Amino acid sequence: MNQISMTSISKKTSRNRYVQLISMHKSGSTWVQSYIHKAYRRFGVTLPPSNLYNEFFTDRFDRFEDNKNDFVKWSNEKRIALLKELRNFGLELAHKAHVPEIIPIWDWFKTFYNEHDILVLKRRKIFTHWLTILFYHNIKLATGPDVVKGNKKEGYTYITPSKIVSPRTEDILKSTIQEYKVEFKFNEICWNNFINSIRFLNDRVIEELNRPQVIWTEDITTEWLEDYFKVVLKRLPKPFTTFDYKTYYKPEDMKIIREIFEERFYNEFQYYGYQLA
Repeated sequence: MNQISMTSISKKTSRNRYVQLISMHKSGSTWVQSYIHKAYRRFGVTLPPSNLYNEFFTDRFDRFEDNKNDFVKWSNEKRIALLKELRNFGLELAHKAHVPEIIPIWDWFKTFYNEHDILVLKRRKIFTHWLTILFYHNIKLATGPDVVKGNKKEGYTYITPSKIVSPRTEDILKSTIQEYKVEFKFNEICWNNFINSIRFLNDRVIEELNRPQVIWTEDITTEWLEDYFKVVLKRLPKPFTTFDYKTYYKPEDMKIIREIFEERFYNEFQYYGYQLA
């Protein structure tokens, strides 16, 4: 594992000027990808700066069900063909890769991007990360019927909201919670998916790629991103500033969530470098 401090990666390696970002959802990838997207304008190919395109291998089509763009219906084979064709012209596409979306295409992915400057983004405070993912999973369960693909025991579930697709502001998010009377509880499917993704990111992605650079979201600053990518953004992605996910969990539910999480943390997650705080 090539886990590096922020000071030791202040300059890009000479392996390749093309950066490929890999992370889990809710890790700050939109923030980092914004800089990659702008940097690629000088020497690569960019698509419109929205997650519809930036999450190039997403298969969560429900998030964009109101979008008439046929791109959301593309198969992985068609998307891969586009990337290969661009490379034939000496071009690379700016996009971010999320676990678990790249699991089905991993053998191809790790070979195709072997010469890229790989950035693996991780959240050190893993319990907060888990609460955030569980938070949005519960919202999806409440706002529409769930469409489960594959085996429930494997932890893969995709939710189709009936009225909202993706809350974009704190006010919309809060009103959605009230309108749908969302209950924030432990969910085994979501938990299994989270465990599988953590394992894959650390045991497969980091170990099998060619010297990826591992960075912690908590260590990143705007100044570091500007120095690393040599670009300055006029408009930065803005995280929620007055939103505390923990307050939405009842004490009795938080107790269950915490106990289950701590057992896995002390037996596994801590050895990947995560912190419980």
